[in-house]
Order: sequence, then C-alpha cells, then structure tokens
Amino acid sequence: MQVRDFLFYWHLATYTKSYAVNNAAWEQLRNHAGTTEVQLEWLTPEQRALWRDPTLQEQARVAWAKGPFVTRQDAAYPPRLAENFQPPAVLFYQGDWQLLARLCLAVVGARQAGAYTRKGLAWLRPGLKPLTVVSGLAAGADTMAHEFALAQGWPTVAVLANGLDRVYPARNRKLQQQIATRGLVISEYPYGVGPLPYRFVARNRLIAGLAHGLLVTEAAAHSGSLITANLALQANREVFALPNQLGVPLGVGTNALIQAGAKPVLQGDDIMEEMQYYW
Repeated sequence: MQVRDFLFYWHLATYTKSYAVNNAAWEQLRNHAGTTEVQLEWLTPEQRALWRDPTLQEQARVAWAKGPFVTRQDAAYPPRLAENFQPPAVLFYQGDWQLLARLCLAVVGARQAGAYTRKGLAWLRPGLKPLTVVSGLAAGADTMAHEFALAQGWPTVAVLANGLDRVYPARNRKLQQQIATRGLVISEYPYGVGPLPYRFVARNRLIAGLAHGLLVTEAAAHSGSLITANLALQANREVFALPNQLGVPLGVGTNALIQAGAKPVLQGDDIMEEMQYYW
C-alpha cells in the first residue's frame, strides 16, 4: 500500500481522536523515511484491521472523489505547519494551494468585533504590501479580515472548523464561495463534518501554523483569539495587536498581549518591518 493512501485512511479513522493518535501513523512512518510503500509488518494489528475494514474503504473512496487533499507525505504539505504543534495528517482544500507559498498574515479577533476592527484594517492598509490574509471565517473579525483582503484584490485563506461542504456561520455562505474561487479554503475535517466548539479551538493551531505573523484586532480577556496568539508565539511567529482604549471590553485582550510582548501596531509599516524577513 502507498504511504499516502495509508495516511489518508488513518486520518479518516482517527480525526475525532487525540492529536497523539492521529499522528501515530506518521510517527511510525518517519522511521522508514524515503519509502513510498508501507509494509504490513510495520503496522499494529489495529492498523491492519483498519486497512481491511470495508466501511472505511468506502468512506475513503467517497472522500477521495470529493476533492483535492494534501497529506504529510506530500511535498506540497506546508513546511511551516509541519514544524508546528500537532499538524494534521491530511488537509482538504478548495482553491489555489500555492497561496500558502506567499507571505501570510493571520488576522483574528472577537466574533463580537465591530467598527474598530474594520477601521483598524483600513488604517493599516497604506503601509501594507500585498499579503495572503489567513483567518477562520468566523463571525466578526474573521469575516472582516477576509472581506478586507478581497476588497484589496489580495488572496485570502479560510481555515474551517468543519468539512468544506458545511458553512458556519450560515450567513457566510457567499463569502466562503468567493474565497474558494479567488483564494483558498482549508480544513482538516472530511466532508460532511459539522462544527463543534472544540473544533474551533483545534482550528486555531492551523491558523497560527500557516501564517508568518498574526494580528489580533479586538479580543476580550478570555478569548479564542488569545489562544491563537499563544500558539503563534510558541511557534515563533510574529505577533501583533491593535492597541485599544482602557476599559473597553474587547480591548482588554489586545492590550494584555502588548503588555506580554506582542508588537503594538499603529500603522501598516509596523507589520511589514517585522515581516520583511520572510518577503
């Protein structure tokens, strides 16, 4: 059997399990680097049974036919993500995969983000060079980040917490379609998988891993955006934050990030000054 096929099967069987279980097959195969064929003696009894499971074989056949995907065996797998915290064995996608080879800035923030995020992005625009904007297609700051990129004619990448055939929130259906056509939509989840709270947290590690730098626009004291920022810091990414007024609930998180060492962003040049090393 091909290594790529085996990774695909294993991912379908384990994507709902822990990162350690999902990555077990890859860790095993690393001991046999350079080969494209999997030998049965390398596999555990559980893995051999999965390979022969007719139900899983049918799931794989259907999933394979639905659209393109990249496995960790493939040269196209993003190197930045491969070096990051618990990269998935498989990524499903729609759109232009080559956009990940460009300079990528993740932009995240609160789902309740409002005019401050939109005005902040517009204020930064003159100092920014064309970037691939990465975000999570959630309501609020994510939506504004994708819309900002599309308005500039820049590519944007949406990382989903569900299968590519699902849309969340539902009102972003048109936006998701636009990104799939003009940019790139990515998910570690197979088609048909719906969003669940823990999947949004898991999705954050992909946003942090795919980008060269990450900008937080608005965030409360306990925000998923702060989780993403922390993951970015752990991965040695550049982390930026829009400063906000004291006492503003959605400014507490970004001001705390600045206090912890994130770079305060007052103009687009502040971002490009740090990102130039990846240009």
